[in-house]
Order: sequence, then C-alpha cells, then structure tokens
Amino acid sequence: MDQRSTSNDGRAQTTYMDADLYTAASKGNISKLEQLEACDLGRQRTPKSNTILHIAAQFGQLDCVKRILELTSFSSLLKINLKGDTPLHLAAREGHLTVVEALIQAAKPPNEIESGVGVDKTILRMANKEGDTALHEAVRYHHPEVVKLLIKEDPQFTYGPNISGGTPIHMAVERGHVDLVQIIIENTRTSPAYSGILGRTALHAAVIRNDQEITTKLLEWKPSLTEEVDQNGWSPLHCAAYFGYTTIVRQLLNKSVKSVAYLGIKPGMQTALHLAAIRGHKDIVDLLLSYYPDCCEQVDDNGKNVLHFAMMRKQDYYPRMFLQNDGLRVRGLLNERDAQGDTPLHLLASYLIDDENFVLDDKVDKMGLNNENLTPKDMVSRATDNGLQKKLVMACFNTSKEAGIGPLSWVPRDREVPRDKEVTRDREDKGSSGSNSISTLKKVGETHLIVTALVATVTFAAGFTLPGGYNENDGLATLGKKEAFKAFVVADTLAMVSSVSAAFVYFFMAGYEKEELLHKHLPWGFFLTMFSMGAMVVAFMTGMYAVLPRFSWLPIPVCVLCCCFFLVFYHVFKQFQKS
Repeated sequence: MDQRSTSNDGRAQTTYMDADLYTAASKGNISKLEQLEACDLGRQRTPKSNTILHIAAQFGQLDCVKRILELTSFSSLLKINLKGDTPLHLAAREGHLTVVEALIQAAKPPNEIESGVGVDKTILRMANKEGDTALHEAVRYHHPEVVKLLIKEDPQFTYGPNISGGTPIHMAVERGHVDLVQIIIENTRTSPAYSGILGRTALHAAVIRNDQEITTKLLEWKPSLTEEVDQNGWSPLHCAAYFGYTTIVRQLLNKSVKSVAYLGIKPGMQTALHLAAIRGHKDIVDLLLSYYPDCCEQVDDNGKNVLHFAMMRKQDYYPRMFLQNDGLRVRGLLNERDAQGDTPLHLLASYLIDDENFVLDDKVDKMGLNNENLTPKDMVSRATDNGLQKKLVMACFNTSKEAGIGPLSWVPRDREVPRDKEVTRDREDKGSSGSNSISTLKKVGETHLIVTALVATVTFAAGFTLPGGYNENDGLATLGKKEAFKAFVVADTLAMVSSVSAAFVYFFMAGYEKEELLHKHLPWGFFLTMFSMGAMVVAFMTGMYAVLPRFSWLPIPVCVLCCCFFLVFYHVFKQFQKS
C-alpha cells in the first residue's frame, strides 16, 4: 500500500517506501517483489517519488527490472520522480547498459501513442526538470556504450539544449570526452545540435579547453563552426587568440573562411589580431598576418589599430617586437591616429612604457599632435608618476632630436599668472613632490643599510674565526694550504669589503637632499650589497668544503644548496627587471 507520514505542524506529506521492498529492489531480491501484487508495486514511492522500477534501474538490477516490467504495465516506464526523471534517466546516469537496453526493449511497439511515436522513442526523448534527456545524463557521466545505444535507438532525433544551454555534444566537449564526441558525430543521422551556454558552440568549448584533438575532429565534421559567434560576437578564433593557443589558431585558420579573421567582438569590434596584441601573444599576431596580411589595417570602434593595442599591453620593450614585422613597419600604421587623435607613440608616452627602440625608430613621428594638441613628449611631462619610470621614458625622448614639446607647453594661458607668483607656485609644487621622493629614497637606503651592516658583521667575524682554527705553534691557519680555504679567504674578503663600501654609500646618502644624487647612488649601493651577499654565500660554501672530509658525501649537497641561491637571485632579478 501507499505509505505516507504527516507532520503534526501541518507541513506537506512525505511519501516513503517499505524498507524491505527498497532493499529487495536495490539488492536484486526477486522473491520479495513477487510477494506483492502489481497494484502495490505501482503505489510504492520514496521521498523523491521514485517508483520501485526507478530503484531497480538505478542500482542496475536487471532481473528485478525485467520482473517488475512483467508485473506492471508499460506505463511505469513513463512515470517520473520529483526531479522529472524516468527509470531510463537513472539507469543512463549510472551507466547500466543492460538495464537501459531492457527498458527500451520493453517500451517498443506494438504500443503507440497518439502522435505515432512509440513509447520507446518517448522515453528516449523525455527531459527532466533540468532539461536533460537520458542521453544528456550518459554524456555527463561518461558512459560511452550507453551513449552509443541511446543514439542508435533514435538516430533521427536532434537532442536540444538543457536549461543550462548544453547539448550532448557540447557537454562532451566541455568535459574533454573525445570518444563521446566521435560517437555522437558518427551515429547521429541528422546534424546534432552543438550549441551551449551564452550561444557558444562545441568548437568554442574545445578551443577554450585548448583541446587540439577534439578541435581537429569538430573541424573535420563541420568546418563552418569557425564562422559562428557567441552572444558577444566572439568566434572560436577570438578565443584562441585571447588565450594564446598558437596551435589551435593555426588549425582554425586552415579550416576557416577568410572573413573570420576580420570579425569584431561586441562591444568595440576588436578583431582576433587586436586581442592577440593586447594579450602579449606576438607569435599569434605574426601568424594571423601571415595568413591575412591586410587585417592589420582594421581598427576598432575607437579607431585603434594593432599597434595601439600593443601599447595598451603596458609592457616595457614589448612594442619594439612589432617593428620586426615588415607588414607593420609602415608609417601609415605606426603614426595612425585613433578617435582621440592619439598615435601609438602617444599611448606609449601616456602609459610610460620604456622602449627606446620604438621611440627612436626613424619611421615614428615624434611630433604628432592629438586632439588636445599634445605631442607624445608633452604626455610624458604631464604624467602624474614622478618616479624612476617617468625619468626613464623621458630620457628616451630626450635622446631623439626630433622629439619636442607641443604648442600648448609654452603658449601663455588666457589669464597669465604673474611671473613671480608662477615661479613661487612651481617651486612649491616641485618641492612637495621632490620631498616625498627624497623621503622614499632615504627610507630605501636605510633598509639596505641594515642588510649591509649585517653582512659586514658576519664576514668580519668569519675572518678571525677561520674554519679549522689556528696552529698552536705558529698561530697560522691550520687549513692554510688547502685551495678551498684560500677561496674562502678571498670570497670572505670580497664580501666584507663590498658590504662596507655599500654601507659607506648609504651613509653618505643620509646627508644628501638632492634627488638626482640619491637616484645616482642608490643603484651603486644596491649592486654592492647584492655582490657582498653572493660573495658571502661563496665564502660559506668554500669554508664548509675545506673543513669537511674529502671523501665524504656531505660537501656535494652543501655546494648544490649554496648554488641554489644564485638561481633564486637570477629569477628574482629577471622579474625585477620586467616589472
């Protein structure tokens, strides 16, 4: 009988199934099922409204499924639980191939419904509340044999997207199931739906995953997928260029029509070339231009070309890489003005990008004016950053004889300020910004001074507490004849002298009030400090090598670990240079 429990506070009723019956269905105990009449089996429901057939199908109990189908009518195949799942959904989700086959066979004609589609086709096409059919479930949990069976049983049907927008082939691609992609393509007689979330196709999903194998299969099956864009106008080529997947970009270019390279995304109408440039993928920029050399002429809605986007990367020494491409090294592109009248050089100056090669290139116009009548050099002068980066960029422009100031940098304003007041105000502004910069530089010097003092103290002490000690007879070093000991003495002396020299530099910096002198001496102190630290590590390594037994294994790991310092130093120093 149908069993229900009602709460005393009036909440909704909850159905539940007889515990012995549930266990029998899940464990395959047919004898227990035969004790109940067919009407009782049909009324038994779990809290999720699963029937006894749901339970047997979910646990893959083939004999129980067959027996239940004999005891009940075929309508039990169409019964759904609270999630909208049929028994076929649960069997496909768990990957029980024989149970899936048995359910489909039990639903086949002569039974027909009004539309002329048999019950077998009906249960194959039924979607639950998530919009998933049995095929969606089998794909999601990667059951290849079940997927193949479900498609073969209804090869003419086109499975649409679920409520998340995923079709079976799109779900297979998203999860990287290349075998399922092959099965769906080969066994579906009609063209399977391939859309996904946000209007993206299965090819979009393959490209985003950087899955070259699936990309190849999709392009062989339907090359026109390269032309389809999502809701924001992104084609698969846009995605590959954005992420920097060079191999996939080449795959797409080999299979796509020419127009794909000229498509623009929404908003802005940036092309794949623009995206590659701003993301720093110079190899993809060169690849796109090798296929379609004239795509470099395209601009976005703001009139920016590929060189403008290269500047928007805001990376030192990056723009010069674009001068290596002959197709880009033309004055029409190098000096093209965007909607604000800015050339690529204006953006370089605005972002304070340090790239002397680009600034000094003879094809780059250094005196071009934007809509505000400013030259690139004017924009460097007006930059709010008063640090070292601004000085480096300004030094690049000062190197060029062609780079100069624009008309607004020297023409008096409408209400000219009296000369004495203007000078006073400029001095106040300069004094305020200069004092902040001087204070910052002195704080850096004080921090470095602590490090140098520590190194000097350690190396000075090591010079009088020599490894191996002293000879009692003559007071000389016991290990004085060893080569490793001699190397220790030299390295320790270098570390001590370098650290003391650095401390000397920082000491005198404390008395300076001129920013130029501080900028000049700080790098000297920095490099002397780093040199002393490296020499100290070498002194430690050679000192340990001198005192340890020659034929012991201990000197080897000591030397290796000490050498790791220089690897770390090299990596950090390279990152420091880039930043």
